[in-house]
Amino acid sequence: MLLNQPVQAPLAPIWLTISTLMVEAPATIEDDHALVQAARADLRAFNGLYERHVTRVYRYLLVRVGSVAEAEDLTSQTFLVAMENLDKYKGERPFLAWLFGIARHKVADKYRRQKPEVMLETAVDLADPDMTPDDFVSQKLQIEAVAQKLQTLSPDRAEVISLRLFGGLDIPEIARLMRKQEPAVRMLLHRGLQDLQTRLNPNQEETV
Repeated sequence: MLLNQPVQAPLAPIWLTISTLMVEAPATIEDDHALVQAARADLRAFNGLYERHVTRVYRYLLVRVGSVAEAEDLTSQTFLVAMENLDKYKGERPFLAWLFGIARHKVADKYRRQKPEVMLETAVDLADPDMTPDDFVSQKLQIEAVAQKLQTLSPDRAEVISLRLFGGLDIPEIARLMRKQEPAVRMLLHRGLQDLQTRLNPNQEETV
């Protein structure tokens, strides 16, 4: 279960859909701290941090801006800023959460309210190498559908869903990034998933 509290039955279909899109669990904070220290001594070691977190950052940005080209550009900018400002990372929170703070600022700077233009043409770079062609097409379409519908949600709900499901951040870190109380974040996530399920399955009868 991704939430720290039970999800009501009507949300199960959307959780089953999106759970297949989640990347693997994040590396430990200790591993990241070791890589940060190494990168401060030799920037070539920053590649380890990039490889460890690029999938999460890219997918978060993709579902936030809805454009592959812009998501790729913002991903590059995010890691460039992080590399240039490693001395500002104090290790008081997970490195991934610090990265998402940078990524959120990049979205705020360049965000455009528009429908997705080019969806997931480069998603093959993030796919499981053992995935069959049929499975890959299915996953690609699922991500595309979620990304499109996220554009129609309220900004706060879309942001929480993106950070939790595609970014893999936990509720406390999302609350810190968004400067909200944890119960408010949980409610945004719950209500956002309800909205998303309705948009993805408009003909499905809602269960109370």
